[in-house]
Amino acid sequence: MATVKGKRRRRESLDNPPNLSIESPLRMLVFGSSSRDQIALTQSVLGPDVLRDEVNISATKKSAGVVQGRNITLVNTPNLQDNDLPVSVLQKELKKAVCFSCPGPHAVLFVLDPFHLTSDTMDILKPVVHYFGESVLKHTLIVLYHERGLKTLSIEDEVKKNKSFRELAEKCGQNYLFFTEEMNRTEGSQTQALLAKVDEMVLEQGMYSNVEFKDAEKRIQIEERFIRKSKEKEIRETVKMLENEHSGEVLASEIVKYDEKVQLECREKAELVVADKLGFTLRVVDYAVAVGKGAFVGALLGFAIGYDAMAVGAAIGAALGGVLGGAANAARSYISNSFADAHKGTA
Repeated sequence: MATVKGKRRRRESLDNPPNLSIESPLRMLVFGSSSRDQIALTQSVLGPDVLRDEVNISATKKSAGVVQGRNITLVNTPNLQDNDLPVSVLQKELKKAVCFSCPGPHAVLFVLDPFHLTSDTMDILKPVVHYFGESVLKHTLIVLYHERGLKTLSIEDEVKKNKSFRELAEKCGQNYLFFTEEMNRTEGSQTQALLAKVDEMVLEQGMYSNVEFKDAEKRIQIEERFIRKSKEKEIRETVKMLENEHSGEVLASEIVKYDEKVQLECREKAELVVADKLGFTLRVVDYAVAVGKGAFVGALLGFAIGYDAMAVGAAIGAALGGVLGGAANAARSYISNSFADAHKGTA
């Protein structure tokens, strides 16, 4: 497994250094050279029941589970090799990926088959840079996934001889590892190595975040409050029912479990609502510099959210400024004007 070269630590995407522990949850975005590899890696990490009926990832899928005592979330994006998606559909799915991994992914996993590396391997990652910008490469871990066991290091040697792979690894800070499914089924060692590598990257670079993720997280939290408020009557009735059925520590435990369930449901619904409502504008990303090959052709498909010197409308812009600046009146205006319309179906 490759290690990160010694260098001055930078946390451009974090306001504060991370505080990781073995109990820390991890969120990861998953891209890949094929749907099959994405699904196989996700199942190897989270279990065979995840994405069981999927054969082609054409829409963003969020999967979560407890792995080695930690809450792990994998957000699979549409596989761009297997799907020729219209621009509008792809934009929508990537907006969902942002919301599903808020407040930001700890890493981006780029899944490749080490036995089928081609000269255009690097091109597969270009859409990721198109949408997320050059800085996402610092948070990208290349996962060379294969099912059969390796008795020698020959495949690793062959991979390292591949010019396209070497270029890609260089852009990703030499962050890559080999993941053998056969070994993981018997020992779980590959998942452990994967999580350890992600932890190492987070300590080095911080969690990935940008304007899009920060704004989406604020909107999700606001939407969560709306959804929970709409469920107040249901919550009161359920708590009353639990009080009639349980007492003491059992009651306390049941209420905690119910509250966690409600929080999860509200969060997931809020993510979907915000993903559907977010307004993205075009952002130009210098991917010719980031990827290092090919000419930059036309405006790239981006989705910068518009309070950062972008025109997205006076009402939303002023309201977001109020939220970010802590002005209560502007915040109330933002909530009432932006999301009330959404609930009326007029957004």
